[in-house]
Amino acid sequence: MFVDQLERAQRETGGRLCVGLDPHPEIVPGGGKAAHAVGRFLDAVISQTKDDACVYKPNSAFFEALGSEGVAVLRQTVDRIHDAGRLVILDAKRGDIASTAAAYARAARGVLATDAITVIPYMGEDAILPFLDSGLAVFVVALPSNPAAAAIVDHGSPPLYVRVAELATRLAERFPGQVGLVVGATHPAKARLLRDVGPRLPWLVPGIGAQGGELVAFLGAAGGDRTLVFNVSRGILAAEHPGDAARTFKEAMGRPHDR
Repeated sequence: MFVDQLERAQRETGGRLCVGLDPHPEIVPGGGKAAHAVGRFLDAVISQTKDDACVYKPNSAFFEALGSEGVAVLRQTVDRIHDAGRLVILDAKRGDIASTAAAYARAARGVLATDAITVIPYMGEDAILPFLDSGLAVFVVALPSNPAAAAIVDHGSPPLYVRVAELATRLAERFPGQVGLVVGATHPAKARLLRDVGPRLPWLVPGIGAQGGELVAFLGAAGGDRTLVFNVSRGILAAEHPGDAARTFKEAMGRPHDR
């Protein structure tokens, strides 16, 4: 199961770090407009960070923007991560249903060979099940890290993000070890409301670093022995020495609980 593999990688690395591979053109040597330059850059980042990262999260948009060569580099990057013995979460935030979602799943699982994917659940479980049926793990976006999301996810009683967590919990009963949540580090107070909803669901936590998430406050809000994975993208990719930056972030996040 994906969660078992993730926890094993956390034990191997002694940390909770996810390195987000968002190759913004301004941080790629040479400008990042050529797919081969992006590939070389990410190869170097993976080589320098693989001892500290338990998982990687390539952002599909930056590869798709480079055309067919960019998609080829994405597949090569996935292979490079797997060669390093690490898992891949494709950050694609898919959200369609039926045959369209199934096609997205085939692309992620069959073409790109990723292990997991991020999904927006606005259309309910129909937007999630095709990915789970394909064998992918799914991280369901419950509490985004950007402030504007509050206009949507705070709505209702209980708020929408709690209902999303409840949906994910029900799906996890049918697909054990394949379902997790995306919970932004920028909202530790709201994260407290989620801590008792599906207490065994792993959380992928964006918002550390460039978005200003408060790590200590969030760790206190998450509580328990939940599997937490903290994503850092620009804070590592834009660093002069990505390996040193990865190690610093990993140590700040603390060691995962033994399982």
